[in-house]
Amino acid sequence: MQRTGGAWSPDVFAERDSFTPEPLAAFRKAAEDTVLAAAGDGVRAMVVRPGLIWGPGDHGHVPMVYRSVATTGAAAYVGPGLNTYSHVHIDDVTRLFTLALAGGRAGGLYHAVAGETPNRWIAERVAADLGVEARSLTPGEPAGVWGEFGALVMAASSRIRAVDSRRELGRHPERTDMLTMIGKARLRALSA
Repeated sequence: MQRTGGAWSPDVFAERDSFTPEPLAAFRKAAEDTVLAAAGDGVRAMVVRPGLIWGPGDHGHVPMVYRSVATTGAAAYVGPGLNTYSHVHIDDVTRLFTLALAGGRAGGLYHAVAGETPNRWIAERVAADLGVEARSLTPGEPAGVWGEFGALVMAASSRIRAVDSRRELGRHPERTDMLTMIGKARLRALSA
């Protein structure tokens, strides 16, 4: 995750690319490193690193934009709203775990990703669904809408590629368009 203030980031990371972890998520990288180190001790340990997970029961960007309507009266995004998260449907995450368990190598690191969607595109689709405007929040508003951590997430970019997942496991996601969930009754209810 990169703090971009809602701006686009050209940076995208494959499984073995080096990166500097966001300080609030450094514990996750430390846990991954511990698991991968166990592979050196003869344990068939591997890591699956999903993008933003969507689908039934999720708590990702689409539900957060629907919730912003209840708070602000508009489908909200941060800054220019071009910040982008790589995403993956929960069913494709479970398929990747199955592939990794069946054929993953010890020390394997596998990304689960199916597509990317900028936050402004999400807000524009939610706005059209609900008949409200889509708008950028002012710098002081996001924490009041989504809380401190949610504001960070909604203003950041996190883009990944699944090079090893495809090459080593033959993984190809089946659900690639997160925007297909726009209009679901369970999400519309969040805007009230």
